[in-house]
Amino acid sequence: MSVRDALDQLDRIHDQLAKGEVYRGFRVPAVALVGTLGLLAAAGQRWVVPPGDAPAFVWYWAAVGATGALVGFGAAVRSYLFREDDFERRRTRRVMGQFLPCVLAGALLTAALARGLAFAPLLPGLWALVFGLGVVAVRPHLPRAVGLVGAGYVLAGGLLLAWQPPEPPGWCVGGTFGVGHLITALVLWKGENDA
Repeated sequence: MSVRDALDQLDRIHDQLAKGEVYRGFRVPAVALVGTLGLLAAAGQRWVVPPGDAPAFVWYWAAVGATGALVGFGAAVRSYLFREDDFERRRTRRVMGQFLPCVLAGALLTAALARGLAFAPLLPGLWALVFGLGVVAVRPHLPRAVGLVGAGYVLAGGLLLAWQPPEPPGWCVGGTFGVGHLITALVLWKGENDA
């Protein structure tokens, strides 16, 4: 066996070990804070977004989503930079590599559909659907019940697409993501305490 073959085998062993361990980079307080932010933004939308102003709706929720991403991913980045060893960093890269395509897809859908104001009512359902698929994609690295949370996002996205109110209320987005993140925080917290 050559040195290269041995190193390749070690990489495969590391990959198998990483699949079997729960990723702890998503911090419970950060996920709960994002959920709370979603609910507060849902409650505050009526004071910030004028009725019938689709571009303001899209910009408002894009800003809320970006803020939530900074909070949620900020905790993972901080752990990556200051707490994790090489093995944990490898797992973080794997989880982010599986999750970030859904974030990119959501951003691309937003950019494409927000240009045609008639499509703005589709966005809450599409955001939930795409985010749910991202949660399902990282399910092997998180506590088992996260799969149900991902399925909940997908179901909520489907319901929002079927309903499609002409002027989506803030609860379509903030309620879905707020409740979803709070449930995710609970699942992560329970997973930490069961370990």
